[in-house]
Amino acid sequence: MTDGELERRYEDLRRAAAAVLAATAADAAPVYPAHQDRVDALRLALDGSGPRNATSREVVDPDRHHLSIWDYQSEVPGGAPFPFADHERSIRRSLAREVVTEPRDEDWPDNRKPTLTELQAMVVATLLQELAARLTATGDPGGADLAAVVLELADDVLAPTFAGAQR
Repeated sequence: MTDGELERRYEDLRRAAAAVLAATAADAAPVYPAHQDRVDALRLALDGSGPRNATSREVVDPDRHHLSIWDYQSEVPGGAPFPFADHERSIRRSLAREVVTEPRDEDWPDNRKPTLTELQAMVVATLLQELAARLTATGDPGGADLAAVVLELADDVLAPTFAGAQR
């Protein structure tokens, strides 16, 4: 977006805010108290005398943050953006805890592993490889680390197939 486009959009926003204030003032119906505070803040912002310490959220950068996962354990209302690097560390910690401590009975089938046909495994591995490529393309080191975890998973899914055996 160019500076001229940005100035035009700000001017459009200013005109729209002024129109809201004019329509509110022209209406004889009372404004609800909760809304009146917002109308007053809008009026002060248009006059240039409003507070400059408005609350702001961290910008979500799709090259560094998940768009579908939020960190609700933070102090940010509504959740904070969840960086790829944090997710990669979380996955590695989770995988490290999943060490099997009990010996398995070899006669008992391993029901914890999903059964995939060779074609399904190759499709899943291809999708995981595509995800890894997209994470790497972000240029974020956390995205590259998460891509490495995804590629390891793709290799594990592909290994038992004939395509994995040829690698």
